[in-house]
Amino acid sequence: MTGQSRNVNAKSLKRWIKHQRRNNRGRLNRLLTRLLGTTEPRRRPLVGDTRRVLVVRLNKRLGNILFLTPMLRTLAASLPAATIDVVIQDARQKPLLETLPGIGRVWVHEKSFGATLKLLRQLRARRYDLAIDPSGNSASNRLALALSKARQRMGFATANQWVPLSHAASRPGSRHQAKQAVELLESGVTETEWQRFNTLAVFPGAEAERSAQQHWDRAFRELTSPSPVVAFFTQATGNKQLDDDWWADFLEQVAEKLPEAHLLQICPPGAPTPTSMASVCIAELDVLAATLSRADAFVAADSGPMHLAAAAGVPVAGLFKATNPAAYAPLGPGCVSLAGETLTPEHTVEAVRGMLSKQPNRGAA
Repeated sequence: MTGQSRNVNAKSLKRWIKHQRRNNRGRLNRLLTRLLGTTEPRRRPLVGDTRRVLVVRLNKRLGNILFLTPMLRTLAASLPAATIDVVIQDARQKPLLETLPGIGRVWVHEKSFGATLKLLRQLRARRYDLAIDPSGNSASNRLALALSKARQRMGFATANQWVPLSHAASRPGSRHQAKQAVELLESGVTETEWQRFNTLAVFPGAEAERSAQQHWDRAFRELTSPSPVVAFFTQATGNKQLDDDWWADFLEQVAEKLPEAHLLQICPPGAPTPTSMASVCIAELDVLAATLSRADAFVAADSGPMHLAAAAGVPVAGLFKATNPAAYAPLGPGCVSLAGETLTPEHTVEAVRGMLSKQPNRGAA
């Protein structure tokens, strides 16, 4: 047998094993759903002394964590006596949630058996009054919810919901995950007047703001007068990314139609920085959010920085080449989504022009 044949057979075996595992998980999920699950909506009031709330979102994607912020703000405003804890997987995202109103502790789940057991003991010791799974399709969220020892458990009622829930919402009306999480509260709970938030939000702390100002000053150290700043981010995962020619055309269009604007390129940490324009490479997400908040407009494909800019309060032109804006649009004041026939540099620059015309200049002085 040749080396190439062995590689083909090994890959085939791995695919078969993966397929079998998926099938076995599906069978177990269906069995548990029949025995224990919650497949129909259950709307009822929260118990009167609901003060300790846990929100579980075991996912590392920045956008998915930012999608929690409307629900977290809705909880904090509507249950002012409650303390809201969150469990996530990426420690870099922790500062983005810690400064939200009503947030107590942000737990970070480390993927090791010992760390998982330790975290589970800590969560169970808190004796939460309510644990919430805001996603309808995460097995990890469901497992954490089931093991949390919370008195009340909230999630979506689906054909695969094997967790016994005290509060179960029906299928959400919105396709956007951030809006779905708020709908979960409204559909799963009665006798609570929810003060609804529909936009993403982050509130960087004082130290992050100071660091952001330093990055801003270095990027625009040669500017002598205030001018609008258009920030942009060219990266995205997979086929969501636009090619270099598209971005080159965009930059030409900005130079021609918005000659008064200054450009700021947001680069991934560790990437080479361009010498032809101002740029920043910032690893700390709260510092990046504070830096983005100083721009007058932001342009990016569907990506974590796109959602972070929207959460920071910047008008965003979101570019959707492969994903659906109905599910992933930037949710923030003045944000727009461009897809299909409007996904051109010309339309994008016109959208940016509209953003700049509707706000007082906050640019780099």
